[in-house]
Amino acid sequence: MTFDAAEDALLRALGEHNPWWEPGGEMPNLPARTKSDFYHLVRPERDGSQFEDQRVLGLVGRRGVGKTTLLQQFIIHRIERGAAPEQFCYVPFGADPLYQLDSEVGLRQAIRYYEGRILGRVPDPTPHFVLLDDVHLVEHPSKPSIEGWGTPVSDILEDAPERHVVVTATAGVQVERELDRIDYPTEAYDTQPILPEKFRDYCFTLYPDLEEGDTRVSPTPVREGNGSLPHALETGDVAGLVETFRQQYDRVSAVEGRIQSQVVHYLAMGGIVSYGLDGPVESAGELDAGTYTQLRENVRDALYQDVPDLESVQTIADLERLCALAARNRAAEPIRYQRLADLFAVDRRTLTDSYLPALAQLYLLTGATEYDNSRPRAVRLYLRDTGLITALTDGTARGVLDDFEREAALARVAAFDHTMRFSYGVNAAQGVASAPSVGFWRGRAGEVDFVFEVDGIPVPVGLAYRPSGPDATASVREFLDAYDAPVGLVLTGDAVQSAARPITVEDGLIRLPYWFFLLLC
Repeated sequence: MTFDAAEDALLRALGEHNPWWEPGGEMPNLPARTKSDFYHLVRPERDGSQFEDQRVLGLVGRRGVGKTTLLQQFIIHRIERGAAPEQFCYVPFGADPLYQLDSEVGLRQAIRYYEGRILGRVPDPTPHFVLLDDVHLVEHPSKPSIEGWGTPVSDILEDAPERHVVVTATAGVQVERELDRIDYPTEAYDTQPILPEKFRDYCFTLYPDLEEGDTRVSPTPVREGNGSLPHALETGDVAGLVETFRQQYDRVSAVEGRIQSQVVHYLAMGGIVSYGLDGPVESAGELDAGTYTQLRENVRDALYQDVPDLESVQTIADLERLCALAARNRAAEPIRYQRLADLFAVDRRTLTDSYLPALAQLYLLTGATEYDNSRPRAVRLYLRDTGLITALTDGTARGVLDDFEREAALARVAAFDHTMRFSYGVNAAQGVASAPSVGFWRGRAGEVDFVFEVDGIPVPVGLAYRPSGPDATASVREFLDAYDAPVGLVLTGDAVQSAARPITVEDGLIRLPYWFFLLLC
């Protein structure tokens, strides 16, 4: 290849990245399973998809969560449903570094070829999709003289009302910043976070028959309707919500042991490892140390490659150290901001305005502060993937599988992550799709692990995973009394819950099995 030939590297390889354009093309080797993200994005049981709700959609999340797989699953699904293969143009900027050189020119060349040679084969290409993978690799916020991807995207949409563009990036700010730079209308685009695989996805990958028919646990009745959490909060009547919980529980009560037994393996693996493996793994003990080493290295690469484009962080190594500290602490206790400032030799503002937001934007770590406290002095550090805790501490799953204390610690971290998802799902069903916020609360009877709000009404969630742990019931009860809140939840581990009455309610306090709550998120 000559030096000049590098300029059209993307154009010459475009057909290889779109094998569906030609009969007999070798299609992508996709996993048989689909994450829950697939269903709300693709809407396989309905007409249309979330990809068509706006002109530009950004799928954002850390590497390894399945963004590329979701794009390709969408393409294959639509083609199998009768769409013309020519309606889809896939451009992976991460497939070859040469695609990232003079990327604006390369992208325009690729789209002109697609329009002239491919799309013209279809009498009515409505709708059609241009899918740009890893656009953060061709965004250059520190090089204003270099054009990013926003301008060519705006141009290719201007004269094609039937066209939709889907982009992927590691953080929402990378999409928003580029589109804001070109003054693209905010109402014409949206971003959707793609998070590590949750317990529900992992469980139904192992047991796909449970996702079908009468054994499918649906979170929808909990999110909306007369038996939902919002209805109980609005009316103060929790009977309908309890009945909803029990109806959904009854769907899987006969296989409770199967599901419950996989909790510890999910905690040890986390959502990145479990999803990235070639097929479902029933036991985390089957994994070698190399799996966790790769996860740790991927996170380190993400920090050094992606953070410089997100925030002005003077010492990127500090972010890795902060993740390591969170892994060791396992959110066991709030850490005072002053202690962190002294430890990292920075001021509090650097922590709150730079370090923590950068990690949150990469969906690596979330800081939780005290609920209803406008000037919190401490923060709990939650890594958003329990597998990363394993990778940064033990390096293998054995330490979790053989130590109930460590299992319980990871259960707290996973409960926070799933409470964030639960809060987002409930609020989104009410038309509020903002980023979720979950804090903790301290009272005389102890600490409430998690507090989130639905339409301004707080919902306390206590964790009783170990028989010898704190009395979550007393602290949640104190919160209900203090805030006159109608509903509180206590999540019980299998060593705590009553086998005869797995779901109970008393004066608005509902006790649920831990594993069942994870399924509902």
